Amino acid sequence: MNDGPRSIEDWREFTLTRGPRMAAEAFLLKLGALAPAEQRAALCGLPDAVSLTRRFENAWPRRDAALGGVPFLTKDLYFRTGHPTFAGSTFLPEVLGPARRTSTLPAAFEQDAGAIECGRTQLNEFAFGLTGENPHYGDCPHPIDGAILAGGSSSGAAFAVARGLVPFALATDTAGSIRVPCGYCGVWGLRLSPDILPVGDLFPLSPGYDTPGWIAGSAQDLAQVSAAVLGEAPPAGAGLWAGDLGLGLVPADLAPMRELALRAGAQENLASTELLRLACQGAAAAYPVLGGYAAARVHAAWLDQRRADYDPAVWARLDAGRRRTPAELKAAESVRQRVSEAFRVLFTRHHFIALPATAGPAVGKAACDEVHRARLLALNAPGSLAGLPAIAAPAKRPDGRTVGVQFLFADMANFGWSAVLKRLA
Repeated sequence: MNDGPRSIEDWREFTLTRGPRMAAEAFLLKLGALAPAEQRAALCGLPDAVSLTRRFENAWPRRDAALGGVPFLTKDLYFRTGHPTFAGSTFLPEVLGPARRTSTLPAAFEQDAGAIECGRTQLNEFAFGLTGENPHYGDCPHPIDGAILAGGSSSGAAFAVARGLVPFALATDTAGSIRVPCGYCGVWGLRLSPDILPVGDLFPLSPGYDTPGWIAGSAQDLAQVSAAVLGEAPPAGAGLWAGDLGLGLVPADLAPMRELALRAGAQENLASTELLRLACQGAAAAYPVLGGYAAARVHAAWLDQRRADYDPAVWARLDAGRRRTPAELKAAESVRQRVSEAFRVLFTRHHFIALPATAGPAVGKAACDEVHRARLLALNAPGSLAGLPAIAAPAKRPDGRTVGVQFLFADMANFGWSAVLKRLA
């Protein structure tokens, strides 16, 4: 999908010169280029043509703002006043009713930055997955190769941005849900920190770990989107390329990741790498215990009553979460503390830490098994357990397929996303 405006600046210029009605039509033309199955698997909550045009017209007075006239999509976990939130399910609005307010992040992008929300994006049901699979609306395909999947849970957001429908989309990342699809789909993402939004500001997967963010089509667009709501970023010093945490990634995948990390300003240090590898052992097993327990509490009131309405894989994870014993929770918490302490020590030596975010390029549905999930968690759970903000970046293999790299920072006060993105743009 290459017709019409694509980047942030393309859209700003197009809307300014052609006006809001033509901008709305440009979005609808892009939407019409998607196959019906793609649209159903990637998108939801789309306004009709009249409502969409009205949104562009209402934003016209803010056309000189940082993202004036730029369309975006919102993962269907964020609330919009008066609208249902499905979170990839079929029944959540029956439980919650329509939203009573709009979530902070989409409101900020609309009211402060001048962007226009043009609909919502699909996800793994209740964001509880890393593949983009959804039995209710269809598995979200990879934006280039329909035989493989986009990754998740922010599958629709990554798909829509990669296909050029919008230049950016709001997403969330609890245990890799921005980092994984960015790596698979060749797009860029920013994960904030779990405590940056008020409690209850979006529908939760695992309270305490849910983290807002966004996905953009390029490093330049990601920097522009981020600056619009975050303002100035601190400088970034040298980082650490920590390798694959002992997973044994193949050279065809690891080499482009390492090259990208070194270009971003990372360095190699065997002692630091070994410290992190040892500390992160068990993270892939500890996160489902802690995250699953938190998720099960969200669904406790209707988990059994609505069992037939759930994706069976999601229901099984929630059921396992509510059955965790105090001993299991205590052991997992000790892993979380060990991982967090290792990061704390390493951030006194390195400004950021670069790790793979995927164990290879995107895969088909047959490969989306528990082994695949465990490998993704082994790479992404450490940053989630420690609550770290991150940049998600794609690294291109010689065959053109992409793999994911994550750049983790100590906290929002030291989140040098701007400097790293400039090095990679």
